[in-house]
Amino acid sequence: MLEQIRNRTQTTFAKVILGIIIIPFALFGIDSYLSSVGSAIHIASVNDELITTQALQKAETDIRARQDESSDPKIFESIEFKKAVLDNLITTKLINQEINNSGFYISNSQVGTYIGGMPEFRKNGKFSQEQYDEILKINNLSPKKFDEKIKSDLGTQQVKDSLRKLSFIPKNKVQDLVDLAYQKRDVSIYELKQDKFKEKVDLSDLALKKVYEESKASFMRPDQVKIKFVIYSVAGIVPSVSVADKEVKEYFANNINRYQTNQQRRAKHILFTVGDNLSNDEVKNIASRAQNILNEIKKNPKNFEENAEKYSQDTESSKNGGDLGFFSRGDMDKVFEDTVFSMSKNQISELIKTEFGFHIVMLTDIKGEEVKFESVKNQIKGELIFNKALAEYGENAEDFSNTVYEQSDNLQKAANKFSLEIQDSEWLSFENAKKFFNNEAFAQAIFDEYAINKMKNIAAIEASPNNLVAARVVDFRPSASKPFEEVRESIKDFLVEAESQRLLIAAGTKLIEDVKSKSNAINWIDELTIDRIDRQGLSDSLINAIFKMDSYDLPSYTGLYDSKGEYVIVKLSKVVTEKVKEKDSIDTYYNEYISMIQEEIDFAFISDLKVKADIDIKLDNLN
Repeated sequence: MLEQIRNRTQTTFAKVILGIIIIPFALFGIDSYLSSVGSAIHIASVNDELITTQALQKAETDIRARQDESSDPKIFESIEFKKAVLDNLITTKLINQEINNSGFYISNSQVGTYIGGMPEFRKNGKFSQEQYDEILKINNLSPKKFDEKIKSDLGTQQVKDSLRKLSFIPKNKVQDLVDLAYQKRDVSIYELKQDKFKEKVDLSDLALKKVYEESKASFMRPDQVKIKFVIYSVAGIVPSVSVADKEVKEYFANNINRYQTNQQRRAKHILFTVGDNLSNDEVKNIASRAQNILNEIKKNPKNFEENAEKYSQDTESSKNGGDLGFFSRGDMDKVFEDTVFSMSKNQISELIKTEFGFHIVMLTDIKGEEVKFESVKNQIKGELIFNKALAEYGENAEDFSNTVYEQSDNLQKAANKFSLEIQDSEWLSFENAKKFFNNEAFAQAIFDEYAINKMKNIAAIEASPNNLVAARVVDFRPSASKPFEEVRESIKDFLVEAESQRLLIAAGTKLIEDVKSKSNAINWIDELTIDRIDRQGLSDSLINAIFKMDSYDLPSYTGLYDSKGEYVIVKLSKVVTEKVKEKDSIDTYYNEYISMIQEEIDFAFISDLKVKADIDIKLDNLN
């Protein structure tokens, strides 16, 4: 059963989706998509509660954003991926319904305590209302919706905690399993190489033609087109754009804050708070008092800390003479930080007004180098050139599209008007055309019956951001069997691979039978002692095969075809199962065992909910 549980989490889609399942308190997880979805088309219903296509699309987008660069982008385009995401949305619905039906209760006080302790909302060790508001705004969540989400997550955890109580197992009950997990096996290894059998394969034309005739349907060439096309793009406009040094300097001066993000500054401040309910006269009185204290501080800056302790209404920083520590851009109120990042060391500011009140600030230290103009000149120039090219592209995109449409018999006018080169493609199948610009709409357009029969310009398509493509079909050839000469080499490669593999496995199987009757039939190349931890460099598939071997009648033998082009013969000569006494080893296995049992209970719980539920999935909408 443990292997079955492990296998359930090893598929590609399981790995992509797993992060959603195992993080019930993810800050903005799947459940946040089950609200605020408007009247979008529904893709499924769970006990009459709808899941919309909008919810599915948002969930897909969130999962994509969590993946690293090594993830295969094709996964996210597949129907299997959509089904996996939808299944998790359905699971979330079922759990939320079960929470309500079972009477699990989460109080507003519990929700508040949990949110207050979330590290995402804490700054300098305290809950930051500003940071909370900003994060919710970025994620398009109202406080009410976020509270509902946290309440749902805490309810989910209550359900999980209840299920966990079903998986208690005394440690002494897993001793036999631990002993098996650390079992050692003495094996001998011998390898047969597939390359040695490739020269034995019949590669005559007669043999190749026989395969060709028997599998002619496999050698069909799909419909293909040749096209002429032009590309109107920002990248094509860039070389014609110029930017003067004066523009670059002005941009740097007006946007200097963008280039100082790595610098940190340390400051002290004295805060005079201003409440929302104060009258104008009261605010003026506070400002006047603050100005008087500022005037005194400027006369004697050394008394800044003393004045901060005496007058500042920021209770935390006042204990340290008003010290706020080091901070970067973006950490403070914008007015406050703009002032601080414009000051010189030991300078005292004029009175600053922020949403919190009036501040007197002294800059005490600067950490990190200030960015000089020359170091970012080329970067800024590149940005300005690109922005100008982008603006020109935006201004002319519609004109380009209209020209292509109005002059549908050729692309020459569009090419002349926008200084573009007309390019020619090789023969393209539909799949080739999809890859040509990584855009399925483009492939559908050039394979449209009208485009093929009339050979007119297709409508300009933005095949990728800032790249408009216009094309016309100039030749078409329908699907047909590829001639033998065209596929001869591919048949040869296939025949060599398949037949040499068959000969290899047959030779390996015979060798196993020979060694059983004649012990010196094999000169073993490796003699190893292995266990599931110390694998001696053997592959997972080979380790699994070894630990499935019969250990009652030794020596025993097995063979395994390796995808690397080898047939591996294994001789099992000794099995040692000792009682494991090390506490760490027992604890490690016990924890893993309990974790897998809990996963199986969770899986069974969800499966049971699905069986009892009325679930309707609109597959047409999913596609």
